Amino acid sequence: MGIATHETMKPLHKVAVVAGGYLLAFLIACAAVALHSALAGESGDQASGGMSAFGDLVLFVFVFGAVALVPTAAGVFFFLTREKRPGPFSGPPPSSGTPPAGHESRRP
Repeated sequence: MGIATHETMKPLHKVAVVAGGYLLAFLIACAAVALHSALAGESGDQASGGMSAFGDLVLFVFVFGAVALVPTAAGVFFFLTREKRPGPFSGPPPSSGTPPAGHESRRP
């Protein structure tokens, strides 16, 4: 049993890969904020709690945004390389060889 390529993956698996990537990005961002809070200590948090919370928010958004680029790129890749299945509107429109009514060709 080999590794599944993106051609052999079912659409539900592709969605699961992308959603799992976003979940992983969320968990990594939470861990980064928790690590920063643990290492920063309590110096000045009492006097400027709002500024500290905003700093944590900025750190979370930055880390989440950076890590979320990977599942976003995977989702775009999966979307752009999906199979082109024939549908009711695929292919050239039918033509009878004559111009439509009201569009006479004017040749000299």
